[in-house]
Amino acid sequence: MEIKNDLINNFKEVNYQLKTIHRPLKNIGVKKIRQELEIKNMKKLSNEELIRIRKEGDIIGIDGSKNKKGNLHPHYLVAISALAKSMDLNKEPISLYQVFSPLIDKLNSEKAKEKEENIMSELEAEVAIQSVQKYSPHIIMMDGSLMTYSIKCHEKWKELKRKCIENNILLIGIIEEIKTKEMAHVLKLKEIDIGEDVYDKEVLFGSLKEGEYINILPGKSKKTKEDIDCCFLRTSSDPSAIAMDFLSVQKENMQKLCDIVYTLTPKNSRGIPIWLDIVDKEVKITDEMMNALIDTYIDKDLSNLFIKPKREERSL
Repeated sequence: MEIKNDLINNFKEVNYQLKTIHRPLKNIGVKKIRQELEIKNMKKLSNEELIRIRKEGDIIGIDGSKNKKGNLHPHYLVAISALAKSMDLNKEPISLYQVFSPLIDKLNSEKAKEKEENIMSELEAEVAIQSVQKYSPHIIMMDGSLMTYSIKCHEKWKELKRKCIENNILLIGIIEEIKTKEMAHVLKLKEIDIGEDVYDKEVLFGSLKEGEYINILPGKSKKTKEDIDCCFLRTSSDPSAIAMDFLSVQKENMQKLCDIVYTLTPKNSRGIPIWLDIVDKEVKITDEMMNALIDTYIDKDLSNLFIKPKREERSL
């Protein structure tokens, strides 16, 4: 395929616009930003320290996944799954599933997407609750922000939070893609104006060294209302930071939790604890599984009518 000059010029224009957006932050510089942050250090825990922590209880990883099969809205099925997996491999993982179709529920595109997200959050919260009851863990590690559960499945979130506090279980959420804008508020208090629309991901890129983290006091944050605190960490050689949510009432454990997350994260990775990657891999419903389930349990004429995309019949 020949690359046309119009397409090349479009890419050049986008590059210029991105540089324009980033220029104010670049002009301030990493050194100035670091001077205004209360940076703390994490450490890699020794085997003996990890063993002592494990004696306090399991570390449970929680993740969810969905696989969509079908045509444009509303003619499709979504299989949604959630998994709670203990680092003690002698213990059986806890799995939950739900299949959803907006055609059955008679939902428009926006409502259907919202329901898919709500179902997955609720399943994740439920397997976390079941892991509390079944395994009495020391740490529950959710894949994503804890705020997701407050928004998407508030009653389940309240139950999970209550059970963790009552049983002295440390609850954290690991956030790979940071979407908050808290740093703009923090730096503005220190008379550094980076604008209101700059994301924390942009500010923190390259600002933290490997093994460093910061805990900031949020501005007008929804997390504060839900008694959720947050810190930003650089846990690998990747210059991007990740975030970790935790319960405000468990803040005295922040250093310990940061050390554990840092220890469980490979140096040459994107910064996420290896256990969450393992859970992510196991929770997925593959395309092969999805196709097999549809072929076996959905009538062929219904599958052809409601689910099977016409593009699968293309011959070229």
